[in-house]
Amino acid sequence: MGDLGAWLKHAEPMLHETRAGVVTERGRFSWSALLEKAQRIAAELPDPPHGWVVPGDGGERSIVALLALGLREPSPRWVLGDPASWCADGAVTAADGALTAAGAHTAPPSDIDGPTYATASSGSTGRPKLLFGRPHRMPSAVELYVDDIPEYASAEVFATSAAIDFAAAFYMVVAPAMMLGRDLVLFRPRSWQVAIPELAGRPGVCLAPPAITVLGARVAAGRRSFRETWFVPAGGGLTVERAEHISAGFPGSDLLTMLGSTETGILTLDRGVRDDGYVGSPLPGKPVWLENVGPDGVGTLWTKGPDTRFAATREELTARADGAVSAGDLAHAAGEGFVLDGRTEDLVKVDGVSVYPREITTAVRALAGVEDASVSVERSRNADRVTVIAVGDVSEKRVREACRRLPTPVTPHRVVCRPADKAAYDARGKVLRTEKA
Repeated sequence: MGDLGAWLKHAEPMLHETRAGVVTERGRFSWSALLEKAQRIAAELPDPPHGWVVPGDGGERSIVALLALGLREPSPRWVLGDPASWCADGAVTAADGALTAAGAHTAPPSDIDGPTYATASSGSTGRPKLLFGRPHRMPSAVELYVDDIPEYASAEVFATSAAIDFAAAFYMVVAPAMMLGRDLVLFRPRSWQVAIPELAGRPGVCLAPPAITVLGARVAAGRRSFRETWFVPAGGGLTVERAEHISAGFPGSDLLTMLGSTETGILTLDRGVRDDGYVGSPLPGKPVWLENVGPDGVGTLWTKGPDTRFAATREELTARADGAVSAGDLAHAAGEGFVLDGRTEDLVKVDGVSVYPREITTAVRALAGVEDASVSVERSRNADRVTVIAVGDVSEKRVREACRRLPTPVTPHRVVCRPADKAAYDARGKVLRTEKA
């Protein structure tokens, strides 16, 4: 497997010297102080048979645990996620409880050897899964972002409202801050007062779902300058209207809109907000291409690079021997970039007609007064039953009319309209779905 040494070793001197640190609701903690704790833990850390679980709650203890694992030689296997899901029964703990021995069910597929790490995700299915990568590829992933995204190279602070086991938060915020020795701000969606003072007036990158960033814009209320702050909308759902709200509350800020997934890392990048499905062009250092292109020019996006994953448990990851992966995104070429057309697994049958849920959410989000929308599909009956959830000031009648005006008209089984407040979202900033429709 090649080098089995500490994957964070090259960053150790920088973390000792930097004045930057980790900021949470509990305060500021210098990288040097956290590193000293991690070094003591790494020196005494035992070797459980299936590696370690690091909680994804985003506290400073989780960061100390990550640092300890990154300094450990030989490099151990580890999982970033909910300990209740991934630990062994009666598991051994370390690092004041921030590390817990993993269970056998966290192991990668049997043909995968050498050091691995995994981020935990339930995706859109609700079935827990682990997606594996090589920890020794993370420095290359950070280098890719710094080389190809100037905003990353100049950032003094990286911030996120997402739990750090969310792959985008870990790869695009936690790992760069850790390996570059920059400030790392971890805050809950309802705690923008932690992040706003750290972002104001400094070059920085902040990753949060669009709806959560709009909430943050209301807290900031245009009282400070954010001229060098770049917001990365996580999870999709960025509209022109939302971008205007963000700019009003965070004056001077800009948006880095990216297409990517847990499996593929970043696919494309754009610095504008468009409503025509254009998702930007690939990073110069990361190839992205279409395969299985049909007569209409639509094909499946594929990529390979240091931020991709190569194995999954409990759910198959589309991967190839050459390292290429795909999450099933459908797109067609547009100049040097791509226009997104949906996802292969999203296709459902409604009254015998093929429909992509993304088309429904786009149509509902375009309604005046709507700040967010989500679509869920129940497949446990003889036919797919669609529930549409609209967040904002809108009526069920208008939502149904928007669905009927789609190129392929849809009649939702249920429409739920909710006010645009914090109660409409879960802890990760995603629209809360209803109970069984």
